Amino acid sequence: MSDLEDSPIGRALRIVEILAARTEGLSLTEIAAEAELGLTTVHRQLATLTGVDMVRKTNAKTYVVGDRVLRIAALLAQGEDVAALAGPVLAELVDRYGETAFLAKLDGSHVQLVATALPDQQGQAYAQPGRDMPLYAAASGKILLALQSEEFIDRYLTLKRHAFTPATKTDEAAIRADIERARARHIAVCDNEFDPGILSYATALRDPRTGQAYAIAIFGLGDRFGRVSAATVETSLINAAQKLSRLLKRP
Repeated sequence: MSDLEDSPIGRALRIVEILAARTEGLSLTEIAAEAELGLTTVHRQLATLTGVDMVRKTNAKTYVVGDRVLRIAALLAQGEDVAALAGPVLAELVDRYGETAFLAKLDGSHVQLVATALPDQQGQAYAQPGRDMPLYAAASGKILLALQSEEFIDRYLTLKRHAFTPATKTDEAAIRADIERARARHIAVCDNEFDPGILSYATALRDPRTGQAYAIAIFGLGDRFGRVSAATVETSLINAAQKLSRLLKRP
């Protein structure tokens, strides 16, 4: 073992690596044994690591990696783990409603698709990866816009807007009213405003590790999807967002 690895920072990193590999948590004695360090040394290191959120002590008196480690890991993953965890959550929405569901995030002044789940039936509407979706017209864009600061919204509303369909809201007052509704209800709706004949719903969540905002959305042909209770769809979306948020909190 080198002098650096046996230094305080080296020992601390060794403890964090051990805990990262043992997500169920370890006791003080178990950590000392795996790290090949004395109990007093480990206790001192854990006190320091806990103080900077690199390690967390559980109610079971074991130690697990802390929120700062999870944040670093999430930042390095660049959202890939979010997409993977969202897959089954989106699939549940598709199974229930037979429509396309997707996860999206803000990309500058547009919506970027992160993950998509498609129904098996033919004749359904699909989200096209890489397609440019505006914040003021798409349901996912509206809910993400509602999460932004007033300064961001003011700047965004200076950008040029055009109508995708006769139902598209391009007037600033109408867009601001949509933002306020989305903030109050935690749901945004796009009815024939972006794609002709398409009805979509969206809600939002934040990655508890990084603060990154995401939209969970589901959409389909209005003639068919519109026959489903809006309250039921909205409740399902909010439940899906809460479920994904819980999954992201897990080590």
